Amino acid sequence: MQDRLRVHVAGRELEVSHLDKVLWPGDGLTKGDLIRYLVTVGPVLLPHLRDRPLVCTRYPDGVHRPGFYQKDAPPGTPPWVRTWPYRSREGRVIRFLLADEPATLAWLGQTAAVEIHPWLSRIDRPGHPDWLAFDLDPGPRATFAQAVEVGLVLRRVLAELGLEGFPKTSGATGLHVFVPIVPEHPYPVVTGFARRVARIVEGLLPALVTTVRAVARRPPGAVYLDFLQNGPGKTLVTVYGPRPRPGAPVSMPVTWEELERGVDPGGWTLQTAPGRLAAVGDLWARAEARRQSLTPALRRLGDPGPRQRAGPALPARGGPGPREAGTRR
Repeated sequence: MQDRLRVHVAGRELEVSHLDKVLWPGDGLTKGDLIRYLVTVGPVLLPHLRDRPLVCTRYPDGVHRPGFYQKDAPPGTPPWVRTWPYRSREGRVIRFLLADEPATLAWLGQTAAVEIHPWLSRIDRPGHPDWLAFDLDPGPRATFAQAVEVGLVLRRVLAELGLEGFPKTSGATGLHVFVPIVPEHPYPVVTGFARRVARIVEGLLPALVTTVRAVARRPPGAVYLDFLQNGPGKTLVTVYGPRPRPGAPVSMPVTWEELERGVDPGGWTLQTAPGRLAAVGDLWARAEARRQSLTPALRRLGDPGPRQRAGPALPARGGPGPREAGTRR
């Protein structure tokens, strides 16, 4: 195979190289397989990425080698790839990548961006998230089934607050529960709400759930209910996104009924996810269509004036923003 090729993707021309480079050595899956997957699922993936700043994790030497985070658009970024300037509190301007066309996904695959992490907010209202997220991460002696048990209780707590949550596998060992919300409240309000909900679930399942951030202090048999990923600039892996794990699993939307029946958290992969999409369609589109106001739930928890709290995220032209935040796998 030629080392470098000029290819056309949806009207764009780009150069791809080393397509036979193995990224998942245990499975023989290559950079070419990653690009093919991203372009194949692009019609369902792109609407969930559009206008969201991205943090990518790149593995140019394969997922068995250390990767690195990419926030700023790297040198050589094609001029047609959209970016969004953002000024950190330290004064650094970061040119976040935006993905809104298939060629951008192909280019991300060319850079070996195995993981794609979108913000919970869009660039038109960067300080006001339109997703609220919970990451249910089983400890070393806990199981995915226990994460599902926690997720079902979380679902009931949200329902009592008048909210609907939507689950997806993390593509690793855990479960993500996302709540689509109207972008009417700033990040600190959303994080505070998520904290209170997580503590309610922890109180209902004290032997199974922990909200302790420090890994060394968590009970190994507990499920860590992480609410802190709702902060500005913090992220979780995108829906339908690959993971740097054996088997090349992807983060897949599921129904609560499927979780109750039992699913394999690593059962959908780079190779099998397109078949799943063909069979059930884009479950995440149903979640996107169910934006809910957080205000009634805040009032039920006794928070009378959430909108007065300041939102922290600002574009580069607007002056200092928050400190750069971390990305959760």
